Amino acid sequence: MKIFSCLLVLLPWYAFAAPVHVDVQGISSKKGQIVLRVWDSSENYLKEPIFTQALPAKSASDGELRLTISEPLPAECAINVYHDINANGVLDTNWFGIPKEPTGMSNNPKGSFGPPSYQDAKIKLSGQEQVFRIKIEEI
Repeated sequence: MKIFSCLLVLLPWYAFAAPVHVDVQGISSKKGQIVLRVWDSSENYLKEPIFTQALPAKSASDGELRLTISEPLPAECAINVYHDINANGVLDTNWFGIPKEPTGMSNNPKGSFGPPSYQDAKIKLSGQEQVFRIKIEEI
């Protein structure tokens, strides 16, 4: 019974495992891979993703690609997608930390003098199947 009670306490933090689809727009090349990362709090935002998925960019059609997350995600999270053109598994940046590869965030916010905040990028999951569109762009 204690285990059941503990599970009920945790339930609001995670949405049910309904699929979350991310339609990535703005893919300009079929080189490399498209990488999706998810963060569940402002504390680990852009540091340690709780989920990562990659698909070959050659899977894109007309500059778009759908990534589907079937695993349970937190009820609130931020999603980043970037085009890892050289497939090195890292979002390459210049000397100032500005991405050299196309990137985008959930809600498609624009950062000013840095990446968008977690508050601007966070989305709410309903526990139902949902589709989000993220446009990736070179900065």
